[in-house]
Amino acid sequence: MPSQREDYLLRLIRQVGEALRRLREALNGEADPAEIEREAGAAIGELLGPRHGLLSSLDPVSAASLIADPRRIELWASLIRVQGAARRRLGDEAGATALERRAYALEQALS
Repeated sequence: MPSQREDYLLRLIRQVGEALRRLREALNGEADPAEIEREAGAAIGELLGPRHGLLSSLDPVSAASLIADPRRIELWASLIRVQGAARRRLGDEAGATALERRAYALEQALS
C-alpha cells in the first residue's frame, strides 16, 4: 500500500502533467505567451514546492540529485521547455535558448 507521501507525489505529478498538457495546447493556439510562461512558472513552483527557489538557483546536476525523482525532473524540464517556447514567441531568443539549455541539462542529469 502506498504511503501518504507517495500518494501525494502521484497526485502532484498527475496535476502538473495535466497543466503541462494544457500549456502545450495553449502554445499551439493563440494564447498570450507571457501568460503561458507565468503559468508554467506556477506549475514549476507547485512541482518543486518550497525548495523551488533553491533548486532553480542550483546547477542542474545538483538540483536533480536533490529532487531524486525522475518523473519530477522530467516534468520540470518539460515545463522549462514550455517557458522557452513562450519566450521565443515573445521574441526573446536568448532567453529561450537559455531555458532550453537548462531543460536539456536537467534531462542529462537523469542519465
